Amino acid sequence: MKKTVWAPVLLAMTLLVSGCISVTPYVDPTLGDVPASQHVTVSSPQPVQLVFEFRTNGAVNRRATSLLQQRATEIVRSSGLFSDVSTTPVANGALLAIAIDNIPEANAASKGFGTGLTFGLAASTVTDYYVGTAHYTPGPGASVISAEERHSIHSVVGVGSGPPGMTPSQNLDAAFQQVLRQLMDHLLNDVARDSAGGAHSAETGAHASVGIM
Repeated sequence: MKKTVWAPVLLAMTLLVSGCISVTPYVDPTLGDVPASQHVTVSSPQPVQLVFEFRTNGAVNRRATSLLQQRATEIVRSSGLFSDVSTTPVANGALLAIAIDNIPEANAASKGFGTGLTFGLAASTVTDYYVGTAHYTPGPGASVISAEERHSIHSVVGVGSGPPGMTPSQNLDAAFQQVLRQLMDHLLNDVARDSAGGAHSAETGAHASVGIM
């Protein structure tokens, strides 16, 4: 199974259980994609400096941050909310700081070890929680616009059924990439909605368009 630096719970379990024991991830459907009726667009996109961090239990995970920086930049750029996305300061002074914090389930390791003792016959389910935060400053002296969203991945270790109503992901990496994209899409949409001139399109049933970000 592929090991990833942004999934410490499952990485720990791969060290505790036999390699032949399956681990099947399920992305929690609660957050989901941003509904089309709530999607916010910007009439005059401006450049922004992106500062991205990936954290584990609140501490910066520098290796994961480095590996995910390009993907995070691509997600912000593809949102269409900004004319350019840079890792260095931009002329208008706009700054977007996004952090994704992975908070593993406290007893995940012991669950994985217990499943390993039964060679996968006694399945267990563990959860990786993700808290995403965004802080956007349009320019020097401007008020900071903040947003927070939450997501999770439930993983079944061993032979067992998944959470009711959930579809298994192809693998852990695919599950995480979906969580990252959905978290960031929601954070970016929240920031755009709360910017000057923004409106919550859910009330109008149509796309909301805001002024200069």
